[in-house]
Amino acid sequence: MKGMIFKNFSLEDKETIDPYLSKYYSSCLSVFTFSTFMSWGSIYRYKWAIANDTLLIKFTEPEDRRDQLVCPIGEFPKKLQDEVIEYARSLEYELKIYGVSEEFIGRYVEFVSHFERVDRRDMDNYIYLAESLALLEGRKYQPKRNLLSQFEKNYKWTSESISSGNISDCFAVMDNIYGKRDLGGNLSISQELESLDFVLNNFEKLKEEGILIRIDGKPVAFSIYEPINSLMCAVHYEKAEKEYRGLYQLINRETAKKILSEGYKYINREEDLGIEGLRKAKLSYYPIKMCPAFVLVFKK
Repeated sequence: MKGMIFKNFSLEDKETIDPYLSKYYSSCLSVFTFSTFMSWGSIYRYKWAIANDTLLIKFTEPEDRRDQLVCPIGEFPKKLQDEVIEYARSLEYELKIYGVSEEFIGRYVEFVSHFERVDRRDMDNYIYLAESLALLEGRKYQPKRNLLSQFEKNYKWTSESISSGNISDCFAVMDNIYGKRDLGGNLSISQELESLDFVLNNFEKLKEEGILIRIDGKPVAFSIYEPINSLMCAVHYEKAEKEYRGLYQLINRETAKKILSEGYKYINREEDLGIEGLRKAKLSYYPIKMCPAFVLVFKK
């Protein structure tokens, strides 16, 4: 692995990388999409290489500037496993492998035995039934339905798919939400906005999907999503102007309706990053399961 040449992600690499993500990766983690590696590339410095019919991705941790790995995707034969272990031994620090699924751990037992498995609740992904989020049936969703009912009484709204013709309206929503706020003290938001800016500017090239909500013709909310596999979509971004009570519930429901209409059974609403408010909001929609994202730490 030492002599392996890793290259930066570029839009031209999509046709090479997507087949690995769609063919081999069966986990429900949302990070394993081409748009994620591209849009967060300036922050995590993602690079990729293919060896022995396996996609290897490494990145640089912003905190300590050390290179780490993402869970290998593909055949991952014994020869390549040994090369990764040899590489880990050569480092002056503990190599970490992020985004490791339960399936990977069960399949590569001997390889995993060289690592300590670390549970990361803040990185686990929330999985929902698309039908549940689209219909919001039952007593547990009554508070959501009440907010939606109030919203629909107070506002005249429309929903439309995002395309090249209304991308500028998504940027208008962002300007209304964040304006000229100084985000220097909130690194996570400034990084997310940098990622989102890239996705909006390359929406069609990345083959993203999404919906835009208008109130009286004014753009006020949008979401962006994409398939992870044939059964599941990941909602990467969801933005709404807070002055409209119930708008976040509306964009959530309408996105779920769109995803359900396209034939997908599940929705991945990503991780909560350990943020208490975000965790509470995601739990309030009653996920059917959490998709774990383990970290493997090499045993020196």
